[in-house]
Amino acid sequence: MNTKRALTALTIFEAAQPYLFWLMFSVCAHVFEDANWFSDNLPLIATVWVLATGIIGALYIWLSWNSEFRSLARNAMIIKLAHIPYYLLVFACAALSIILSLKIPFITVAVWAFCFIADATLIVTSGLYELAAVIVGVRYGRLTPVQSAMYGIAGFLFCVDAVTAIILFAQSRREPVMSVGARAMQPPAAGSYGPGGTYGPRPMGA
Repeated sequence: MNTKRALTALTIFEAAQPYLFWLMFSVCAHVFEDANWFSDNLPLIATVWVLATGIIGALYIWLSWNSEFRSLARNAMIIKLAHIPYYLLVFACAALSIILSLKIPFITVAVWAFCFIADATLIVTSGLYELAAVIVGVRYGRLTPVQSAMYGIAGFLFCVDAVTAIILFAQSRREPVMSVGARAMQPPAAGSYGPGGTYGPRPMGA
């Protein structure tokens, strides 16, 4: 499978995965004859889901090793922005639990604990995609050590991650895309242009 297509597919999956999980929960709760089976095993299913998405994120980092910095930064930004409605929904559930706690004791603590775990796990898995962009940015020489540390850490911080993903993408657009191994911030050596002014080896005898 083409690496670029694989990265695109993984990006789409990560952007949609919190919504897919709850869609799966809704469907399976009605499909199984024992309606309580899925809900009773929700902690185990959620754990397996988180581990799977973490492995997929690690696979994304591995596949992105020779990819373009700009494309990876764009993918990270898309994922972070796509997750904003989910975080708002989780926040709404946490706020609703305060009202329900007047009738159902301890529901606020339970819901808040669940919301925290849901947010934290999603931050970690989505942060891997921003980390992939940071790693390639360092390899290209497009990010300084200070910038790479800042982006790498911010990608795992709530709210800050979306802002830094946008800034990272904006920074990736300021310079031309270069291939891995090219020397950043240095002009090409004399005679390194091919026909038509593009990079490439000089013709024989030139």
